[in-house]
Amino acid sequence: MDISMDNPFLAYPGYLLRRAASSRLAQLSQHLEPMGVGVSEGSILVLIGRNPGLSQAECGRLLSIKRPNLNPIIRRFVERGLVVTSPGRGRIQTLNLSPAGKELATRIVAEFSAHEARIYASVPEHLRAELVPLLRALWCPP
Repeated sequence: MDISMDNPFLAYPGYLLRRAASSRLAQLSQHLEPMGVGVSEGSILVLIGRNPGLSQAECGRLLSIKRPNLNPIIRRFVERGLVVTSPGRGRIQTLNLSPAGKELATRIVAEFSAHEARIYASVPEHLRAELVPLLRALWCPP
């Protein structure tokens, strides 16, 4: 990379957010890969573990994953013995983790926590308290 090149985008918050998110997601993916899951898949397992009996529609809404994208993931989890489906109200199927799914979700949570610690460690200490409130303000305006 030519460091003498003028990159005007380095002053744009949106550009910097996208680059930071891409970089950090790639790093997290590398740590989750040996567990046989990606970031989205890991997030799904953790969410189901924290919310036993969650419906697939609720899971998709909470993680902003569209139904056609979520269905095959859940199907793979069921085939791998990580998720168990049960009848809910009407035609709704509820999602629960199997013992193997719970064990994997515990490992994923540990990796998510380690990843978050790496993020905080990269932020100057005097700015750490503001990091989450600033990101929430950008993502969830009042």
